[in-house]
Amino acid sequence: MFNLANEVLAGVDRDLYLDLNSSLFDRIKESNKSFGYLLSQGFENWIITFSGGKDSTTTLILALEYIIKYPERVKRVDIVYCDTLVEIPSINEFSIDFLEKLKVLSRIKNIPLHINIVKPQLADRYWVKMLGYGYPPPHQKFRWCTRRLKITPVNQVLKEYIIKNKTAILTGVRFGESKDRDIRLNNSCIRGGECGQGLWFEKSQRLGIGYMAPIINWPLCDVWDFLIGFAPHMGYPTLMLKEVYNGHDTRFGCWTCTVVKQDKAMLRTIEQKNWKHLKPLYNFRIEIWETTRLKENRIMKPNNSPGKINKTTRAYLLNRLIDIQNEVKIKLISSEEINFIKDVWSNESNPN
Repeated sequence: MFNLANEVLAGVDRDLYLDLNSSLFDRIKESNKSFGYLLSQGFENWIITFSGGKDSTTTLILALEYIIKYPERVKRVDIVYCDTLVEIPSINEFSIDFLEKLKVLSRIKNIPLHINIVKPQLADRYWVKMLGYGYPPPHQKFRWCTRRLKITPVNQVLKEYIIKNKTAILTGVRFGESKDRDIRLNNSCIRGGECGQGLWFEKSQRLGIGYMAPIINWPLCDVWDFLIGFAPHMGYPTLMLKEVYNGHDTRFGCWTCTVVKQDKAMLRTIEQKNWKHLKPLYNFRIEIWETTRLKENRIMKPNNSPGKINKTTRAYLLNRLIDIQNEVKIKLISSEEINFIKDVWSNESNPN
């Protein structure tokens, strides 16, 4: 038992392994098999995409623990966290705090670790797009937010560090999160990805980048067992995640998200004593959706369909946002964004 345990993670009190259930033990071995596969394929530079959620946190810790055992084999590790500036405050606070604690965690001091916190360009930020340029709130048929707030900022960083045929991107995706995601993962296997036996790997031949999902087969219960019962013993501050989630099946996103019908994550957040003061954010999201759906608050297109939000409504929503910011005492919009928005207004030819 102990010999097998030592092959899974290095430097952890052996007694901890006795508390691991067999399922979690097997999952950790599968993840380490994924890391070993990356190295066998020549991918010695790892980029770990981190959202602060349970899955990306688990992936990050597993990768760091593996590198502790083989420090000479991984040449560089980059953590990339994208702060969209409209993340639910509880998960954003955890993410930033977690990354700050990693910087001083003695356990990983010898790892060639680099932490990158990226943000959208000013012109692409949520409030600038909606209140400045008049973009309607995102919805299923016009989901303008994801690329501007997340994909583009992250890609800009990736371009700096990617070395062809040497760099792999590690993500926390898992089977069972959603039907759509399962379809995409299965399709990647059909296209020639390495799948099965706990391993999911895909390589972009054009870019020469490897993509690995080390916890692809982890069930939800094992993720939480790892974060609550195991990772804290190694010094990782993951216990707070249980409080942040307030329910193991919570899916986090932006507090402004109008793509979903009901923001269950924000509802669970404001149920907690430490975050109940954020209820105005939850109410404002609803107000944004209801206000901008009214035709009288939109500039109509020649075909009589609603176009962008008119300037009067944008000004009203900006003032509401500033008032709420003052009320909850959390920065929701920066002075830089406000000034940019007003500059956009002043350059508009349409007076409405």
